[in-house]
Amino acid sequence: MTKNDFTIPAILMISLLTLAPLANAGCCSEGTWDPSGFLNSDAGTGMPSQPIQSAQAEGSQESAAVSSSSPQNPPDRLASYPNGIIMKLMKSVSSSDVIIDASNGDGYAASHIKNAIHIPSKDFLDSNGNLKGDEELSRLLGEAGLSKEDSVVVYGSAERSGEAQLAFLVLRHLGQDDVRLLEGSLDDWKAAGLPVEAQKTVIPAAEYNPSVRPGVIAEYDYVKSGQARIVDVRPFVDFGKGRIPGSTALDPANVIKGDKIKNGGDLGTVFSRLDKDMPIVVYSDDYS
Repeated sequence: MTKNDFTIPAILMISLLTLAPLANAGCCSEGTWDPSGFLNSDAGTGMPSQPIQSAQAEGSQESAAVSSSSPQNPPDRLASYPNGIIMKLMKSVSSSDVIIDASNGDGYAASHIKNAIHIPSKDFLDSNGNLKGDEELSRLLGEAGLSKEDSVVVYGSAERSGEAQLAFLVLRHLGQDDVRLLEGSLDDWKAAGLPVEAQKTVIPAAEYNPSVRPGVIAEYDYVKSGQARIVDVRPFVDFGKGRIPGSTALDPANVIKGDKIKNGGDLGTVFSRLDKDMPIVVYSDDYS
């Protein structure tokens, strides 16, 4: 497994702690994320810091109403996530939502959800694979036409890619209240007979005024304090070579079954070694 192959599932692991029955997971400036900051709670585990190394559309959009006979992910899959509020069913996507395609590569040019704007997840990272600063991230989102008041739905090339999850975490970090992950992939969307297009969607630039959530990124002193369980989601061989003292190893590949994220029950099993009442800080090598 290459470094890049690993890090994407690591980002996925971080965001999935918000779906499993673990309420107080956290992110440090060495690449860890605090799911308590991604939900509607203001509770956090540390003050925000710059990561050292880590993770309204023009015209009307088509409504994503799906008939009961249309193929889609089983509804009980979303219901299995205790914090499923961070995901949005395809049939619930509406013309009032701003849809972001966070895929990297050429996939967007070939086909994307109708009226989706394109913000590749790699654009949130600098040349060293670190998360860009808040000001630069806000400028990027504003230039793409996004405002903090928008209702946002994010998807990537596949559920397992981690692209949508990184975009979701960035938006939550910057204070976006109404942002959700699409429950499904572009292929699922197409299979449901929902509208797609190849034409690039461009919407007018907007002013993106962030209100950074404290606690989404935990500082070094907080990590060192011992108040949180530290979770290492690097490959186990790297964990064996060296790690933050007292950290627990979790293989990010264990959150995936086929091309799909595991359901809530299975994720609960993966995270069963973690105390749901204890804050959690997750780290990897970087975000790239």
